[in-house]
Parts: sequence; C-alpha cells; structure tokens
Amino acid sequence: MRLNHADAASGTDFFRSYGPWALIAGASHGVGAAFAHQAASRGLNCILVARRQAALESLKSELQSQYSVEVLVLCQDLSTVDAAERLVDAVERRQVGLMIYNAGGDPFISQFLNTSIDNWNRLLRMNTQTVMELSHAFGSKMVERRQGGLILVGSHAALGGVRKLGMYSATKAFCLNLGESLWAEWKTHNVDVLNVLISTVDTPTIRDTMSRLGIPEARTMTLPQANDIADTALQSLAKGPTLVHPDDLVGDNNSLGSQRRAHVKAKSEEAARFIGDD
Repeated sequence: MRLNHADAASGTDFFRSYGPWALIAGASHGVGAAFAHQAASRGLNCILVARRQAALESLKSELQSQYSVEVLVLCQDLSTVDAAERLVDAVERRQVGLMIYNAGGDPFISQFLNTSIDNWNRLLRMNTQTVMELSHAFGSKMVERRQGGLILVGSHAALGGVRKLGMYSATKAFCLNLGESLWAEWKTHNVDVLNVLISTVDTPTIRDTMSRLGIPEARTMTLPQANDIADTALQSLAKGPTLVHPDDLVGDNNSLGSQRRAHVKAKSEEAARFIGDD
C-alpha cells in the first residue's frame, strides 16, 4: 500500500514508502555517507557505492552496528561506460525503493582548456550517462510498483554557468532538468523525485581543496553540515521537484521549492498543447 506524502515525509512509515533497500552512489564520505546514516536510521537496508573500498567497509560496519540493517558494498567507478550495467547486475534481485545519486563532484576545478578532454569525458559520463541509465533501470521498477523515491544531489552551479566550473555546471544542469522532468512524469505513479541543490558542504575533501587553492580561512570557515542536508532532503522527498539548500529553508516550510515546482508544472502544461500529455 502506498502511503500519503505527509506520512512518508514524517519518517514514521518511511520504510514502507521507500524500502526495503536504499542505493547510495557516492557513499564513501561527506554527504553520501550522511545519506547512508539517515536512510539506515529510518530502517532502510543500504547499498553503498563508491571507489574507495576501505571507506565503504568502514561505513558498512558503522551502519550495521548502529542501526542493525543489511549493507551491501559495491566498489564501482561510476565514470566508466558500463558503470550502470555492472551496478544493476550487482544489485541482483534486491528491491531498491530509494536511489540517491550523490556522485559527480568536480575533481579538477579548472578552466575548460586546462584539463584534458579524457578527464572531461569521465566527468560527463558520471554526471549524465550513468545517472540516466540508473534512473531508468531502478525508476522503471518503482513506477511499476507505484512506490519509491529518487534523489539527485546537485549543486547551485546547475542554475547557470560558473567560471572554472564549466563542465561541472553543465552536467549538473543535465541532472536538474532530468530530475524535474521525471518528477513531472512519475508523480502520478506515486514515485517521488527530488533534486537537492547544495553549495559548499563541510567535508574533508572541500577543506583540503580550499587549502590547496589558497582560500583564506579554509580550515575555520563555517560551512553547512552534511548530516543536516541529508536529513532535510529525506524529510523533503515528497516536496519535489527541487530543494535549493539552504535558500528554500527560509520562510514557510509549506512553500519549500514552490517556485521550481510551479515552473515545471506550468511548462509541462504549456508543452502538452504541442506534444500531448500522455
């Protein structure tokens, strides 16, 4: 039985709406690891995906000991051509009721011509092809069951071009538009879709990057916490299509994401005049 959105968002029946398994891509640290903790705390078994085996095994032990859930570790490079196919095969018959795609940070942070085309192609595959194929594979089963959720973790960079983040902002814009379109298509099938657009988050990676780039107060600057973002995202999953963090948290919570939601609804209705509403 599919629960109403209020019950699902409260966490009381989160497992029934989005269980039994959550797949978290990019789970080894930071926001991804926070999502794993938040999902497990709500009773979901977790499939942890990243390249760092040791970090995933450590997180697996934490989740099992703290929440008594099942955990599957999949060491996978999501930038390869066959990444999605291999991941779907490895998941086997497990029912993924919640997919969280958190991979795809920009490891280069450089002007477009200062990084090789091979490196840009890897980032492009991770943030477009793999996202698309996994959303299709797991989303089709959710729609068939009329139950589930998809979270695409993105960035404020998705909202427009940014110097030294050309490919990153372009690929995150792809995810944003894909996610909002899927929200419009799947909401009548009781499958929730949420883009989470975040700015800088307090992780060891960003602290190290800021220090390497010579940013003042790189180690002391106050930054949003990964656990708070993950918790807010899961509570907001039924309020898609997009949560711009922290901007949308200001004011009435009932209006969270209302501007993007109204935009997608209006444009979908407008387009239906020419392309149909099937």
